[in-house]
Amino acid sequence: MISTSITDPGIEREVWAVPAIDDHAHPMALGLEPEGDPTDPIQPYDYPLPLRLRQSNPEYLDAWTALWQYEHRDFDEGHLGELLRRKESVREQHGARYNEWVLDQVNIDAMVSIGVTPSESLAAPRFRWCAHLDWALWPVDCSPAIVEPLVPLLRRAVGQKLAADERESVPARLEDYLSGFLGPHLAQAKAQGAVGIKFNTPYYRPLDFREVPYADASSLYARGVSDGGLGLAEHRLLQDYIFGWLAAEAGGLSLPLQMHTGLGLKPRFDTPGSDPLLMEPMIRARPSTKFVLLHAGWPFHHSTLCMMAHANVHVDFSCACIYLYPQALAEIVRAGLQWFPEKLLYGTDAYSDVAIAMLSGTAPKPNPLSGWEEKAWLMDRVCRRAVSLAITNMHEAGELDSDAIATLVGGVMRGNAQELYALPASVAAAQ
Repeated sequence: MISTSITDPGIEREVWAVPAIDDHAHPMALGLEPEGDPTDPIQPYDYPLPLRLRQSNPEYLDAWTALWQYEHRDFDEGHLGELLRRKESVREQHGARYNEWVLDQVNIDAMVSIGVTPSESLAAPRFRWCAHLDWALWPVDCSPAIVEPLVPLLRRAVGQKLAADERESVPARLEDYLSGFLGPHLAQAKAQGAVGIKFNTPYYRPLDFREVPYADASSLYARGVSDGGLGLAEHRLLQDYIFGWLAAEAGGLSLPLQMHTGLGLKPRFDTPGSDPLLMEPMIRARPSTKFVLLHAGWPFHHSTLCMMAHANVHVDFSCACIYLYPQALAEIVRAGLQWFPEKLLYGTDAYSDVAIAMLSGTAPKPNPLSGWEEKAWLMDRVCRRAVSLAITNMHEAGELDSDAIATLVGGVMRGNAQELYALPASVAAAQ
């Protein structure tokens, strides 16, 4: 238990001084976020968001002050219109280096950025690409169609990948889909600088991947191609096999698998299906593949931390830092540091409201004043405060001596991610 909300000043200084490596985030490539309207700078969603995720969160006032020198302590539309113009001016001032400038303001040395393809405005060394690969599990349709909003986007991504290969359709045989289509795309991602791959699985199915015999998967694939789709149960069996194959291939390429675990955006997200314990058979069967369980699996954080006992499992606490306030997050951080400190990773999951729209199936609204930049600032502060609290409490309880503090701080804030993704010692200095 976190016994106090007061941090040791020396520990806090040490934590805040570390140029962090962000294990998982969704920064926006330049030009992709809808332009804001100075006359209507905040446009809330009808979609139900928790109090802290709403655009009216008063913590944004601190972020605006730190990033854009906001001079007020209110949400007056006139003041926010001026603020929006100031943010746009800063973006124009820094041009192509704007996203790197944002990292400098938050004291993030490098950020692992998630996307289907790499982006020029989110380039190495400051941004490291993690390839979204959910589309690979959708070679055929599911009939009747799954209504989760992410599925049409994944099917569209398959079509785009086929077009890039000058193919009109997926191969007729499973072995050709795997070795002749997916394998080259995975190798290409590695060659383009990918440091890992990412799955948003619980947005369209549970994490209970099973071992499926190749003959069964091959038969299902062939029927899905010829019939134009598979029923839900059969489609999941095919996904089981493809995911297991991809996991093994990723292990051979030294590409860690980032897995969404824990709570996701409603209304259709399957929370019970996001419990990381469901992945244990797959993790145990792929010992050469490193799995990163994202978001501390909250509210299944005890299950998530338990999974760290597997040698190939790491855990980050990205996104939990927006669901939880520092003292609650510090409980999870402390438990992870007490268990396997070398496998616990700092992360923000900083995202634009465009991501909320995509995952919840609503049209994106122009809310640049609650963009990935402000969320990175806010989430970073929560993370650093939580780490400071956790280590202060461990030190006061006699669980570590003063000499171990620097190692623990450096590991969770950057060193563990640096080793996992084989990054240089000073990422920013590598420019």
